[in-house]
Amino acid sequence: MFGPSHCETPSQSLMKSISLAILLALPIVAQDDRVFLINGTKIEGVRVNSFDIRELKYSKGGSNEVVVTDQIAKVDLAKFADVYRRGIKDPGLMLTVAKEQLEAKNTLLAQLGLVGAAAQFFDEDKPQEAVGALEDLQKEIPDAGVIPEVYRQKFEYYMGLGQKGAANALKVAKKYHDDAQGGAWPNGLAVEAEFFMAMAERASGGSPKDFQAKLRDVSVKAHSANVMVANRASVQLANSLREAKDLEGARKIYDDLANKTGVDSSSRAGAFLGLGQLTMDAAAASDKDAYKKALLLFLRVHLETTDAWPSLHAEAMYYAILAADKWRGTDYQYIMARCRGVLFNEFKDSDWAQRAKSGR
Repeated sequence: MFGPSHCETPSQSLMKSISLAILLALPIVAQDDRVFLINGTKIEGVRVNSFDIRELKYSKGGSNEVVVTDQIAKVDLAKFADVYRRGIKDPGLMLTVAKEQLEAKNTLLAQLGLVGAAAQFFDEDKPQEAVGALEDLQKEIPDAGVIPEVYRQKFEYYMGLGQKGAANALKVAKKYHDDAQGGAWPNGLAVEAEFFMAMAERASGGSPKDFQAKLRDVSVKAHSANVMVANRASVQLANSLREAKDLEGARKIYDDLANKTGVDSSSRAGAFLGLGQLTMDAAAASDKDAYKKALLLFLRVHLETTDAWPSLHAEAMYYAILAADKWRGTDYQYIMARCRGVLFNEFKDSDWAQRAKSGR
């Protein structure tokens, strides 16, 4: 879906959903939109007619279909690349075009542009501009299908700041939950908000046992309502079990998510991270093969789960640096330098970058 190791959470939620194929597409056919569901299903060759907080409507051939919003992972519109060509890599221009679409009453394209501009602003470490774009979205299209992304992007940003952002992350999560319940939004969105609340409470210093109990509760609720949230709650449960030294319990969950089909990028990234950390923790100082194995797991986060939350990428780069230093195999210094470059350039405000700079 859209949204933390910390967790959820800042980069690039909807913008990352605009695939390279779409960006390079030649003139568009009438029905060439795509809808990706949270269970891994991809619906292609359709025309998306509308997308609001409760449902997405599309047509294919002569039939009209409906998908509940909490089951949607991302939406690709064939028109997007042409309409936003000026702002594909420029959030300021994307925001301008989105406002033009608003004025033209093209709310479908407008909402995707506003949330896409916000994602880019967060990527460029411009949170004020990002929040401004998200607030414009809420004000101008309060029932937009991407409204949950407002909460996801804000939550991810604050959680990515570490403990200093936890209080604000909790405020965002609670507002998400209140709005989801008060607005009678699809149940999977309220469950996602509960997951965010549990994450933020733990980041603020909540007890591990309470956290694990809440995660199990969320997982039960999400099993039928939102499988993506169920997977992400499982990752966080495994992380907590690992910290509590229940290593086999944690490994079982990580292995399942790393190898299961239809798992979203952030959940799979969390599983790779967890397996890498388990491998490092169990390695003897002289076990170079174990550190190499851990290093490769951390690098898989960055190479194989490109759409995963930025905080997960930052954490993976941090641990890749540590693993490479303990491995000390061929080109380990080059690998460390490359990982530092990614961490300090792309995630410079993350808690993981600060840890690396301070030698923690």
